[in-house]
Amino acid sequence: MYVLFIVLNETDYLMEVLEEMKKLGIRGATVIESMGARTMEKALYDLPVIGGFMRTLDGMTQMNNTIFSVIEREEQVLRVMDHIEILLGGDMKKPNKGIMFVLPVTHIRGGELERHIESRENKKIMSKELESEYY
Repeated sequence: MYVLFIVLNETDYLMEVLEEMKKLGIRGATVIESMGARTMEKALYDLPVIGGFMRTLDGMTQMNNTIFSVIEREEQVLRVMDHIEILLGGDMKKPNKGIMFVLPVTHIRGGELERHIESRENKKIMSKELESEYY
């Protein structure tokens, strides 16, 4: 299993990205409003209240959405990444598109994916039990 993270700088695409993920069979995702910031060089930016205000005025921060989803198979992850990159204009290397990255998931508890896997495994077990009773 894998967790796909998508930091979406072009927030207007949020619903389209989620719809595309659903069309590709992804069972769920979590969306967090997030903020990116470039490295700050001015000492004034280190002051808690004033620094936040100055960064906003300077355009040093950018609001974005972070989407993450646990996905069962690697081929699903790659397909989703390909489709989202195309949806966002075809080149994630362009400035202000965002970033996608994937991390392995070694354990999971709860959520739609775990219920789906458990249901699938139960169906396999029942199928084998019925098969063995009648043959």
